[in-house]
Amino acid sequence: MPAVDDVLDIKRAHVQAFVVHEIARTSASSARSRFLGVQQWLKWLVVEEEIDRSPAEGLSAPQVEEPEVPILTTDQLQTLLKSVQGREFAEVRDRAMILLWLDSGVRLSEVVDRTLEDVDLDMQVLHVMGKGSRGRAVPYGTKTAQAVDRYLRARARHPYGKTVEHLWIGQKTKKRLTVSGAGKLLARRSEAAGLGRIHPHQFRHTFAHMWLAAGGNETDLMRITGWKSRSMVDRYARSAGAERAREQHRKLSPGDRL
Repeated sequence: MPAVDDVLDIKRAHVQAFVVHEIARTSASSARSRFLGVQQWLKWLVVEEEIDRSPAEGLSAPQVEEPEVPILTTDQLQTLLKSVQGREFAEVRDRAMILLWLDSGVRLSEVVDRTLEDVDLDMQVLHVMGKGSRGRAVPYGTKTAQAVDRYLRARARHPYGKTVEHLWIGQKTKKRLTVSGAGKLLARRSEAAGLGRIHPHQFRHTFAHMWLAAGGNETDLMRITGWKSRSMVDRYARSAGAERAREQHRKLSPGDRL
């Protein structure tokens, strides 16, 4: 489309062509940001009475599909857990942390930024502080409780076990384990196990997938994960959604029920 030299000559088609060009040149995400900038500029021109009507009026910004976060398979999880089944302090600690990430769907910081008082082995819950300073009690299973209990006993024998208030103690620094440190140790563990780099947030997606695949209730999932909007369920459920659909079809196939 021919370029224009005067803002008065900008038409709706020019804005549309600009968006198409930016998507091809960069990405839908970048094109969306640039379109919104142009849209605001054109609105400003209307307010300043430079133009009578915005050429972008009625146009929608490009939709950006969020990439699916790869979930962890059963084989990957078993391989990772086998790599931390030893009796060394770091192995006991990391196994407990990995199981908490997987078994409760908590965020990285929600597991790491905890004190001893946040752990309730009797009720099998971890008291966390989520986004917006909203606290919640997150349940976990028996195997995870056993791993956490084993870690707490190892922690009690640690030289700094009585001086560090936080739940997780670093191996080298002899101080509390930081969020950054926890992410790095998971990366080291996963790469050493031949699984590539695993990010803690993949456990949250995997938890949501496994919960829904097992027939878990969406409302209960929201309570456990701390989501206030059902759109978050849709966002996280997108990972491996096709796999769940195929599994449900195998169970509910109309043809097979004839």
